[in-house]
Amino acid sequence: MATKLKRSAASLVGGVAVAIGVLLLWLLLADSLQPASIAVGLVLATAVGAWVRLADL
Repeated sequence: MATKLKRSAASLVGGVAVAIGVLLLWLLLADSLQPASIAVGLVLATAVGAWVRLADL
């Protein structure tokens, strides 16, 4: 039997908070706010947020 991992709300909140922080830093450090630059920031923030979420399980 496979056991299910218990996912806590804290890891979800932490992942979302880190993703928002990464996106804000990306937008502050970006040279120009072109749509492509914002899209790259969203992808990067999503990836880091998901990694933190999964690493915290």
